[in-house]
Amino acid sequence: MNAIKRKNFVLANLTGFGILAGVMLLVFGGALSEIRAQILLAGTVIASIVVAAFWLRGLRKLKIARLITENPILHINTAVISDLSGEAAQRENIENIEVIVSYFGILLGEKIIKFNQDGIRLRAVEIGTDFISFTCGTEKRTQNIRILRPGIDPAALEQISERFRYETGITPTLLP
Repeated sequence: MNAIKRKNFVLANLTGFGILAGVMLLVFGGALSEIRAQILLAGTVIASIVVAAFWLRGLRKLKIARLITENPILHINTAVISDLSGEAAQRENIENIEVIVSYFGILLGEKIIKFNQDGIRLRAVEIGTDFISFTCGTEKRTQNIRILRPGIDPAALEQISERFRYETGITPTLLP
């Protein structure tokens, strides 16, 4: 989610810079030849509009990511990348790739797979010995997402299964 926030911050700054550059060209554009100023202004406006569109798309993505992280059903750290070099050789997490599953979708690092919104429905959940499989999609297109999971004791597995049933209405199939 931090990566999504960073991208939105960069896109917001680029949009602001483009607007500022456009205003500056309007105010001080008389110093350049008329046609050059108009070409620069048109290019700046078009670039600002494109960056603003990406920023708005990123804001929607951030909204969905917040919705997923605020309502987790399952939270798994799939990989932790550590730096073992240094004076004390302490394990310091450099990068943590996490998977958060909620009623609204799955957040895989910065990738969002949404369901139970915009016509995309969760159809099935299967829990195997070392994975959890989600089948979701619309009437025309269905996809399957398989997430590797660590070993979980049977009581916790039953609790996760019950939470899926309660929050999504889908009873997970426990595979042997």
